[in-house]
Amino acid sequence: MNQVLEAIKTRRSIRAFKKEPVEEEKIEAILEAARWAPSGKNTQPWRLVVVQSPEKRAQLGRLVTQLDMIRNAPLTIAVLLDTQAGYDTTKDLQAIGACAQNILLAAHALGLGACWIGRVRDEEVEKVLGAREHEQLMMLIPIGYPAESPPPKPRRPLAELVRRI
Repeated sequence: MNQVLEAIKTRRSIRAFKKEPVEEEKIEAILEAARWAPSGKNTQPWRLVVVQSPEKRAQLGRLVTQLDMIRNAPLTIAVLLDTQAGYDTTKDLQAIGACAQNILLAAHALGLGACWIGRVRDEEVEKVLGAREHEQLMMLIPIGYPAESPPPKPRRPLAELVRRI
């Protein structure tokens, strides 16, 4: 099977991470994959904040408590929407989703696990991240070496999801 299609099918949301740090070259590869996400008129309305320091992870972990993923993951990438960069809110938000998917797939391809935390427009989190006035939090993605291997979740049959006309 094609490597991209295989990655799409085998990627899982990972919520438990080993303490092992993520190598800098892998972080750069993930950021590069994010940069190549499609966006309307190539506006690239995402801004990424890489959170690695234990202090910032602890601060964020007090605000975002889902399974303590932020504190336990050696790395979190915050995805922000730059409201000055885009041109259409709906298309900009779609681009943010594409950027996030590139991050998730790149992490998986590099042997890492990640999970999309849909924390949106949280002023306290934005303050910890140093978000600028025109930047809005769209999600947090903790990343690290997986300490779990969840099975695939069932998917609806294509017949329920697709109409052909």
